[in-house]
Amino acid sequence: MSLTIEKLIKDGYTGFSVRSILMNPEFRERVIKDVSVRGNITGKNLVMDKLAVGGKVLLTGPTGEAKSLFARILLDHVVREMNNFKYHIEGCPFLEDAGYIKDVIDNYASNPFAGIRVMQSLCPYCRHNIEKILSKDGTSVQLDNTNSMLEITPKEVVDRLGKLGAAKTLVRRAQLDPRTDPESLYMLLAGVENLEELFGKDTSTTYAATSHKVGVLSHGFIVVNEIQRLPLTLLESLMGFLEEPMGIKYNIQGEPVYIDGAVLFTSNAPLTVFGEESQPIINRIPEVLWAARAVESREQIIRDMFEEQIILSRRSITANPSIIQLHELEKETTDFVSRLAVDFLAYLGNNSLPESLKIRGLRSESRVERNDFYSGLDEIHDPQRNPHIDLRTMNNIIGETVLLQAREADEEAVNVITLERLRETMGAFDIPASMVNDALQQIKILLRTSIKESEVSISVQDISEDISKMKALSDSELANLVVKFEGLDKYKENIRTTIIEKLKPSYEQLLKVDYI
Repeated sequence: MSLTIEKLIKDGYTGFSVRSILMNPEFRERVIKDVSVRGNITGKNLVMDKLAVGGKVLLTGPTGEAKSLFARILLDHVVREMNNFKYHIEGCPFLEDAGYIKDVIDNYASNPFAGIRVMQSLCPYCRHNIEKILSKDGTSVQLDNTNSMLEITPKEVVDRLGKLGAAKTLVRRAQLDPRTDPESLYMLLAGVENLEELFGKDTSTTYAATSHKVGVLSHGFIVVNEIQRLPLTLLESLMGFLEEPMGIKYNIQGEPVYIDGAVLFTSNAPLTVFGEESQPIINRIPEVLWAARAVESREQIIRDMFEEQIILSRRSITANPSIIQLHELEKETTDFVSRLAVDFLAYLGNNSLPESLKIRGLRSESRVERNDFYSGLDEIHDPQRNPHIDLRTMNNIIGETVLLQAREADEEAVNVITLERLRETMGAFDIPASMVNDALQQIKILLRTSIKESEVSISVQDISEDISKMKALSDSELANLVVKFEGLDKYKENIRTTIIEKLKPSYEQLLKVDYI
């Protein structure tokens, strides 16, 4: 039995759209809590707000802070919701929501003119199918001829529309990168243009290169990385995406088709790099200033990177995130990464960014905040200043550290990655000594605070006494500090003892007053 609008209504279907998804509190919470992109809660909410309003958004922010990743993850969530819950009018290449017809059916008797306007706004395929199902007993109904519609009683219109076919919506997300695939977006845009031939005459052309992208383009679930790399001619061809404020609009044979979709652009450069010719186009895209993650989020990301690299090293598997997650259920309990190493890298990366790129709650609508943010972006691209140590560089440092440690730890019962091991690896990277020392100083402050708050410390009267207490820690007190700071309580005693012995040199060095 074929699926009809009438059956959908009986099953409680009310319609489904990108806007309805993005405004759903439960959906937004799932996106916020997705561990694929940690932190930036304010930025994530702003992106979803702007997509719900206009279907498009530009994420501008520093390199390596997961702009493209979040764009992809968000659209993955949207596509998953669509594929789980949405139905469209059967035969529609643009996958127009079956909820449109449900709304017409609910309101046609009280306002037939409005119902006719809704049906007139649908794509040519849908209009043709509607006219066909409304034309009965030799009568020909044309949606553009309002009188021919009014000759049918509202009850009969509703009954016939209920027999209109529906189909399950299945779409996919497309991610395009003009740096590596400059032709893909041209092909994607051409996918809709090819439909014009289908409207005019029968054809045997399969459009093998582009036909599979028509479904994606119909909903516009697209991530375009590094929009500043697109040529002006291609930006102009994107006007269909950028022009209409309440949706993505195509013009097929002179008829407007409103598409329910989402397009996310990313850029790691200020809008000023686009040049005067493209400014009017770029300015049509609502912008979100994507700030760098906080230290707390960065710590967890770095810990995740260590775990992933350890799994890759132990299992000798491809660096596929899905494969890594599959093996996370079997994590080796004999691998341990010192909190000192994690916190050190987190502070190192955080310190490499200008403060203007780290402010939470940035708004692109504020001219002052926007200018400061753009200045920060210019600063991190300036080769004359200290390098910006982004998360990609962090992952390379972590990967090499894990590999070097694994080669030396084959016969050891516990594989411990210490701060000193990490610093040995970092010697091959061009990181200024001043940045390294600043991060080490922050780690020392963390340790001092931990000593003051733990049982190993006696209340101190002044700084000099505080320093003396650190110098005078006994072996048992130092071991207790390591257990508390590293969270070793959950480990068996023999493993815990081994980890403490391997970490003690790092702690002893950090607690020396003259260290650094």
